[in-house]
Amino acid sequence: MADFLVEIHTEELPPKSLHRLAAQFSQEIQAGLSKAELSFKSAQFYATPRRLAVMVKKLSPRQSDTEVERKGPALAAAYDAQGKPTQACVGFARSCGVTPEELLTIKNSQGEWVGYRQKMLGKTVQDLLPEIVNNALAALSIPKRMRWGNGQVEFVRPVHSVILLYGKDVISAEILGIKSDRKTQGHRFHSKGWINISSPATYLKSLAKKFVLADFAERKEKIRHQVNQMVRESIGSEAQAVIQEELLDEVTGLVEWPVALFGRFEPSFLSVPQEALISAMQDHQRYFPIVDQNNKLMPYFITISNIESKNPKQVMTGNERVLRARLSDAAFFFETDKKEKLADRTAILKNIVFQNKLGTLYDKAERISKLAAKCAKDMGINSEEAIRAGFLAKTDLTTQLVSEFPELQGIAGFYYALHDGEPEVIAKALSEQYLPRFSGDKLPATPLGCALAIADRLDTLVGIFGIQQAPTGDKDPFGLRRAALGVLRIIIEKQLNLDLQELLKAAAEGYSVKLENAEVIKQVMQFMLERLKPWYQEQGISPDVLASVAALNITKPYDLHCRIQAVQTFKALPEAEALSVANKRVSHILNKYVETITAKSIDAALFEHDAEYMLANKLKELRDKTLLLSKSENYTGILTQLATLREPVDTFFDKVMVMVDDKKCRENRLLLLKNLRELFLYVADVALLQ
Repeated sequence: MADFLVEIHTEELPPKSLHRLAAQFSQEIQAGLSKAELSFKSAQFYATPRRLAVMVKKLSPRQSDTEVERKGPALAAAYDAQGKPTQACVGFARSCGVTPEELLTIKNSQGEWVGYRQKMLGKTVQDLLPEIVNNALAALSIPKRMRWGNGQVEFVRPVHSVILLYGKDVISAEILGIKSDRKTQGHRFHSKGWINISSPATYLKSLAKKFVLADFAERKEKIRHQVNQMVRESIGSEAQAVIQEELLDEVTGLVEWPVALFGRFEPSFLSVPQEALISAMQDHQRYFPIVDQNNKLMPYFITISNIESKNPKQVMTGNERVLRARLSDAAFFFETDKKEKLADRTAILKNIVFQNKLGTLYDKAERISKLAAKCAKDMGINSEEAIRAGFLAKTDLTTQLVSEFPELQGIAGFYYALHDGEPEVIAKALSEQYLPRFSGDKLPATPLGCALAIADRLDTLVGIFGIQQAPTGDKDPFGLRRAALGVLRIIIEKQLNLDLQELLKAAAEGYSVKLENAEVIKQVMQFMLERLKPWYQEQGISPDVLASVAALNITKPYDLHCRIQAVQTFKALPEAEALSVANKRVSHILNKYVETITAKSIDAALFEHDAEYMLANKLKELRDKTLLLSKSENYTGILTQLATLREPVDTFFDKVMVMVDDKKCRENRLLLLKNLRELFLYVADVALLQ
């Protein structure tokens, strides 16, 4: 049992996808080893800007030997009447490399055959690993592969060398057009020449001596520690660095030997919205901003260098000069944009196409205003403010600041609206209209922000579905899946009593031209509800719970959510399974009965069993309680009450035959079951519970 190391040494790899590529490479290697039935203790990936590597601990040197049983012709066809081997038997023996006398007789319940058992020696890692590595590399999710030189090999970046080591031995192979060896290179600037790796165990230490910290996780935490330590040493405990995990991963993918450097910029730039300054530092320069205890930006930043410079001050001066240029641009754009009010920019929206068939951004702004006003009315907030917010919603897209920093859309609108003297509630709504931006992101904090965010997304959903451009496969250029879940999250988590069906209808009516898709409202509704399946599964709610409520065609997402929570609670009760089975049985009986029930009410005089009286009395008792609880939408209370039906329902089905010959008696019992079913359908179709 020895360790195995594979390293692909390349030109600089994409920093944003480095961690994903390395993790997938490790997963594919492990999958290949498992498929080849090679046992190992553990596997660990390593990744730097110039290498992908996987270390497998205690890998078995070969597959286990196996015994293969081959089945030949039936015994009756293998020998003639004199007991001599037939041609079929001789041919089978020849294919096994033996004589007919060496064949065995195989017996089972289906008959008798001649056969042969052969021991197969397991293949060695030297034979298996090259193919496993090649298959793993081919399986990597690389959107666009490169070619280099005169060869036909393709990979994410040009490859310089490949290490394949099992213990101290090189496994001879050709990987990505490169002959495997034990050599690699260290840091691009701090190290020269090739390094020989004697064994997998020496890999990390050998690279560390050449200024390469190969362990991605270790390098990431070292950067985090350096950044936090530098803030404490340079400013003090009253400050802290803004460390986004996404940015930290990217910076980790940019450096092999991280060195933190502390920089400054002119405090005068702090008059610019801090979101613009932070965006310039994080998104454009990959710097870590620093804020005070009140989360206000301070005129400092930290950058991570890939070298240990003899003159770090000079390096920092260069970084400060580059950042100063970016901040100067932001300051210039901000001051220039303020010279024109947002309201005066609406005319420019007439020249910006939203979608060829759906008009301009001006048209969209008009539709959003009307739809946001309806949302506001249904939410009980000021609809005039919603109209104004919708009117201004897309105007900041015409500003120079957003043109240079697209991630500031909405945020820029907030600052410009305040500068123009717009009410703060409208300004905040402009900044919140794009929330949530991604899965798990925060929601709009203000009711008007919620109304504007919902209106914007529903307008897009209805419009794109209306021109028959619904998402297909993994293609979703308009982000409709994200938009749909965003609307549902806002309505559910903010507990808004909004009817999605009505809003979609209003959104469709907002278009001046008739949409191509006549089924647009139905399709968008179905599309949105499908987004709830994975969302609820993440919360531990199984698909059958969602299905039991969805069966009622609830069009208010928050009402649907409350019912789901109630069913989830009910499902955990000991009576739930029996009542679910009973509802399935009732549903089956009622659906199968094709005759029209002429009786209008239950007649107790037709009861023949105590079980009928017991169930009827219990249903009457619970009906009044259910109606009372349904008025307050206490769905959990309803199902908790209905759980007490288990005993009378079980007794009824044990003692009473429903489908009797007497029509009056039969219909009386069917009405009883129909009333039982209707009580549960106040909340959900529990017959669908698994």
